Amino acid sequence: MKSYYQMTALEKWTEDLYKRLNLNQPSQISIAYIAERLNIWVHYLDVRSKSIEASAGMYSMFIDNRLPASLQRLEFLHELCHLLRHGTNQILMPEHFTRAQEDESERFILYAAMPYSMISRMTLPEQREEAITYLAAEFQVPSELALQRIDQIQRRVFQGQLLAVMGRNEERLTHIQ
Repeated sequence: MKSYYQMTALEKWTEDLYKRLNLNQPSQISIAYIAERLNIWVHYLDVRSKSIEASAGMYSMFIDNRLPASLQRLEFLHELCHLLRHGTNQILMPEHFTRAQEDESERFILYAAMPYSMISRMTLPEQREEAITYLAAEFQVPSELALQRIDQIQRRVFQGQLLAVMGRNEERLTHIQ
């Protein structure tokens, strides 16, 4: 089943980033661990979360201290995507570019909070609700996020299976002609 899973380009980029950071356990997906390895100064303030690149390779991130710690980590991952992939000032951008960056940062949260490489090494419970609860606990994420990730993985596996069947059928048709 797992052999049918196809990663997106963003997901592959995230997995490669974690490999470079030697991040391979759910417990390492923390603000402190990632910020230290990427030299990001993190400040907890009574402001909306945001990030800036002060100068080349010097990053600062402001995390909303009014949020619970679990949501602060998700905000950190969202802002991390902006820092590492976008690096531009959204104020000067057309709205559709800003929306595209926000959408990518939201998808990044799924991949960064629950990397497929880690999930694929786990033995998930067979029952859907139990699997959601298990992933939420292992990765310290809200159940809704774990549900999104499980749904996403199931869709990709199904898509991979369909593509494999279509490829076999196409191959048979080629041999018949």
